[in-house]
Amino acid sequence: MAKDILGEAGLHFDELNKLRVLDPEVTQQTIELKEECKDFVDKIGQFQKIVGGLIELVDQLAKEAENEKMKAIGARNLLKSIAKQREAQQQQLQALIAEKKMQLESDLTNDPSCETVCKEHSISEGKKTNLRGRVSDISAHLLANTQWPWWSRFSPLAFSV
Repeated sequence: MAKDILGEAGLHFDELNKLRVLDPEVTQQTIELKEECKDFVDKIGQFQKIVGGLIELVDQLAKEAENEKMKAIGARNLLKSIAKQREAQQQQLQALIAEKKMQLESDLTNDPSCETVCKEHSISEGKKTNLRGRVSDISAHLLANTQWPWWSRFSPLAFSV
């Protein structure tokens, strides 16, 4: 009866018979909520640590990818410059071959010693023309079979990034 009157007034006795303002059920729910909140805060802390590690990992991978990208761009630029050098070298060789061919034809037509050799060996004009053709064939063969460096076999466009 005294408990009912105190209960109506909002006062309650706990298990130790101490006078309390809150209902024991509400007190128990408050304690449970406090524990759940503590667990939630701990889990959020763990989540933040995991996310922080993930962000660091992604940043590291991004830096590595950027470094590899720069290496690839450098390699592509190097191949382009090598290809240009190869083209310039090829043009120089073609010019040298054309110059030597013209010099040989000039020597065949203008040099008296060549005429003498041709007469001694009974080389007719048709054979001289044939000889000039052979010179053209040999120069084309030399140009086609020149041993270019190994990297010249690759197109610079094959390494685009």
